[in-house]
Amino acid sequence: MLPVERRRKMAQIIKSQGAVNTRELAEILSISIMTVRRDLKVLEEQNLLEITWGGAVPVGFEAHDIPRSHKASCMRQAKADIARTACTFIEDNAFIALDAGTTTLELARLLPSLPLSRLSVVTPDLEIAMILSGHAHIEVFLTGGRVDPVSRACNDVDVMEYLRRIRTTLAFVGINVWEAEHGVTTSSSEKMHRKIQLMESADKSILLVDSSKYAKFSPWRVAGVEDFYRIITDDGLPAAARQQLEAAGASLLYAGS
Repeated sequence: MLPVERRRKMAQIIKSQGAVNTRELAEILSISIMTVRRDLKVLEEQNLLEITWGGAVPVGFEAHDIPRSHKASCMRQAKADIARTACTFIEDNAFIALDAGTTTLELARLLPSLPLSRLSVVTPDLEIAMILSGHAHIEVFLTGGRVDPVSRACNDVDVMEYLRRIRTTLAFVGINVWEAEHGVTTSSSEKMHRKIQLMESADKSILLVDSSKYAKFSPWRVAGVEDFYRIITDDGLPAAARQQLEAAGASLLYAGS
């Protein structure tokens, strides 16, 4: 096999599997580990992958969750704009679900000031529950279960059982990464199952996600971009990305534009 063909195959393997170590690549391609490392260096220089400790991942691949404290400081204005736009979909006497996340948290901060006589909210997010629980016209349901220290949200099988027993009119879903090809993905199977069940328990689902998270993906797929009633993002999304998403069937709404 010619080096260019070998590298093309190597890039395809990494793109399809997400993350592959050098030993696996050596075995699959029947080459030495040193040859794998040289090929990976060439592919990284071509911006076709990113070398990691012991292997490589596709460009834009994020295997681990981002600490909440870091996420809270990023894209603040965009998140606030997205949250304000999301408010227009909330009607009086609705029963909505708010996923864990910093953008859904921005939405939660706005809910008490909306002209609503009554609102019911279910969430796995501890901070969202605390913000809303002090308002008499908002009924709050916390899913319960083990609290994940990174996201500060309930995240285990108990959450799933709780969500299966309810029906909401609207679910607002948060995510760290998204793109047209891979859709909406997340960093763990627990979070994937929670988000899927959150959507399945709702009449409609709306994705709240800012443009800085685009063109990235994680190992666990939640849904395709076409599976959401609306995707609310900010107007910083590049034109090429808009075309990709619309071609994939996404219904996009741009906040702040």
